[in-house]
Amino acid sequence: MTVVVMLAGAAYPATSAALDDTTPTVIAVVRAVAGGLLLAAVLPVIGSRLPRTRGAWAWALIVGAGNTAITLVAISEGTSRAGAAVAAVLLNSSPFFVAVLGRLFLDERISPLRAIGLVVGFAGVLLVVLSDPGDVAGGTDLAIGFSLALVGAVAWAAAGLTFRALLLRDPTLDVPGATAAQFLCGGVVLLPLLLFDSGETHWDAASLWASLAFLVVGGQVLVYVGFNAALGQWPSSRVYAWTFLVPAVAVAVEAMRGNLPSAVGTLGLFVVIAGVAIVNLPAAESRAATSAPIQ
Repeated sequence: MTVVVMLAGAAYPATSAALDDTTPTVIAVVRAVAGGLLLAAVLPVIGSRLPRTRGAWAWALIVGAGNTAITLVAISEGTSRAGAAVAAVLLNSSPFFVAVLGRLFLDERISPLRAIGLVVGFAGVLLVVLSDPGDVAGGTDLAIGFSLALVGAVAWAAAGLTFRALLLRDPTLDVPGATAAQFLCGGVVLLPLLLFDSGETHWDAASLWASLAFLVVGGQVLVYVGFNAALGQWPSSRVYAWTFLVPAVAVAVEAMRGNLPSAVGTLGLFVVIAGVAIVNLPAAESRAATSAPIQ
C-alpha cells in the first residue's frame, strides 16, 4: 500500500500540470479508457484475463461507474467549483462512509483503536489541506462543488465495498482482469461527457503527454490494481485509512519541487502518519469475521 499511496499522491501534481493544457473531462476519460486498454493488453503477460461472464461484466459496470466514472468527475468538478481544500477534505471522508457501510452490509466491525486512528488520520488531513486552502468559490458554485465532492466520496466508498464483497464471495477472483473491466466500463460511461466539453486541449504539448502517461500508468493502473488487491487481504476500513496519506504525499511532492508546506501543514503530515499507523496496529484489528457474499 505504501507504493500505491505514493503514486496516488503524486497524481495530484500531475493532474494540476495536465490542467494547464486540457480539461478535467478529458483527463478523466483518458485515465479510464487508456488505463483499461493498457491493463487489458498486459493481462496475458501476467497470466490474467478479462471477465468471461455477463454477470462479471455487470459487476464491473457497477464498480467502474462508482470508482472510475462518478468519482473522477466528482473530484474534478468539485475541485473547480468549491476549491481544492473543500474537495480534498470531503474526498478523504470516504473512510468514514466505509466504516458505516461496511458495518451495515459486510458486518465489518471497527475496533475502538481503529476508530481512534481514523479520527486522528482525518484530523491530520484537515491540517494538511486547510493550512493552505487556496481559492474557494462561493454561492451556488460552492454548494454544487460541495455536493459533487461528497458524491465522489460516497461513490468511491460504495464501489470499494462492492469489490470487497465480490472478493469475499470468490477469493480467486482475477483482480487485474476485473480492474481492467472496471476501467473500460467506467470509460464507456464517461465518453458521452466529451460531447459537452467546450474546453481546449493542446495535444501538441509534450508536458501534457508526460502528465497523462503518468496518470494512466501510475495514477490509474498501478494504484487501482494495488488498491483492489489490498481489499482482498484487509478489512475495508484498514485499506481506506491509507487514503489519508494521499494528500500528505501530494504536499511532500510539492515540497520536493520547492513549495514547502507551512508549519501547520508539516504538523498535519505527522498527524496523518500517526493516524494510519494506529489503524494498522495489530491490536486495532477486530476479531469479528467479515462475511456478506453477494448473491
